[in-house]
Amino acid sequence: MTERWAPGVGEADGGGAALQVSAHSGVLTALSQAPLGIAIFDREMRYLAASSRFLTEQGLPGDLPLVGRLHYDVFPEIPQRWRDIHAQTLRYGGELSHDADPFVRADGHTDWIRWSLKPWRADDGEIGGLVLYTESVTPSVQARARLEAAEARYRAVFDQAAMGVARVSPDGQFLEVNDRLCAILGYDHQEFAALTFQQLTYPDDLDSNLAMAEALLAGAIETYSLEKRYIAKGGALTWSNLTVSLVRDGVGEPDYFVSIIEDIGVRKRAEAEQKRYQSQLRLMINELNHRVKNTLATVQSMAAQTLRSEAEPDLAYDKLEARLLGLSQVHDVLTRERWHGADLQEVIEQALSPFVGAALSRTSLSGPTVWLQPGAALSMALVFHELATNAVKYGALSVDQGRIDIAWTLDRLNDTLELSWTEAGGPPVTKPTRKGFGSRLIERGLRGELHGTASMDYAPGGLVCTMRAHVPQRQDTPSAFGEI
Repeated sequence: MTERWAPGVGEADGGGAALQVSAHSGVLTALSQAPLGIAIFDREMRYLAASSRFLTEQGLPGDLPLVGRLHYDVFPEIPQRWRDIHAQTLRYGGELSHDADPFVRADGHTDWIRWSLKPWRADDGEIGGLVLYTESVTPSVQARARLEAAEARYRAVFDQAAMGVARVSPDGQFLEVNDRLCAILGYDHQEFAALTFQQLTYPDDLDSNLAMAEALLAGAIETYSLEKRYIAKGGALTWSNLTVSLVRDGVGEPDYFVSIIEDIGVRKRAEAEQKRYQSQLRLMINELNHRVKNTLATVQSMAAQTLRSEAEPDLAYDKLEARLLGLSQVHDVLTRERWHGADLQEVIEQALSPFVGAALSRTSLSGPTVWLQPGAALSMALVFHELATNAVKYGALSVDQGRIDIAWTLDRLNDTLELSWTEAGGPPVTKPTRKGFGSRLIERGLRGELHGTASMDYAPGGLVCTMRAHVPQRQDTPSAFGEI
């Protein structure tokens, strides 16, 4: 059946021509009860028909009579842009629509309307008016806005967090990472997409990480945290504090992990440095205790032997003072070297300086560079102090024309030092009838710290002392005293 819109129904202009609609009453009834917002207008935008849904969505009673009324009188708040769209469609035809168009009502409330507008044509093909389909989508728009806001907040937190953040699939694949995690481990976003957390976890830390992840997937725990090492791009190890939670889907199945990765490399290095410092401090205290005890034992032995072998108090005092001075001088060398050790030639020069003074031409020293450990340096200083004391009292240094030649060689393969003390130009030498304190100190000094031996040859032309000692090569690692 052909429908026709014709004049004859309703008063529109105070006694003017009436608009009549030739339509079956059943069609109008069906239109009014349509589950959509539908309104039909003539060319003047007067209502020809409207569904109850159209009325109720606009906040009007569903049975409100609208036929013959001007659309803009019913809704004076209709914006000009919509009025222009109506006029354009009436003039040129075509179909227009919008998925969510804001409509500010008279009370200031904004509704979001989905609409579709198209002209209807009379039998002669001329545009007779408009058909408007409307639907209020305010709830969905608001829901989408809330979702977008939540997504924006999530994205802001995810992308700009001070810690590394990642979404990881249940099998370990990286689904999404933020810029901070890229900076921590050195991979870009595309590289992460081809990696798993298993690949980036240091092997020694992998089992504990997997065990915690399995417990989380099984529902035994809700979250877990652990300190672990990641393998950064290039192979460097990066210490991190990892916190992981699990997101499940709508049916409760594991969807993805959310991993928060904090770079704790600075703290770990500080902890390691503190541990190393504490270890060095304990070593220093133990080393200091050992050195103090050894030094006190040496002083005690020197004092006892000096007093026992010398009856005259003044002479005993002078001897003890000279020996303590020699011990002090080599301590100065060791202190300057932070107790890493001392050079053999400098130890000898310091030991001889109180005896030869400016007459260095009376002594000759020749041999390679030999580095002595602290205990060996002290022992060697006491040995040369005793040899010089004997030379001043009985040997080459007791006369102006006497001299001393000191030479040494070093077998670096076996760390063996061979050293000779040769006196010449002094008084004739005779072998003593008993072994004195000086000889015993020399033998004990070489036998103790230096694990060596000494032999005395009392040749008539001058004393020759031949010494053999073990001198380990200098280590690159400094002693505790060099680190504190």
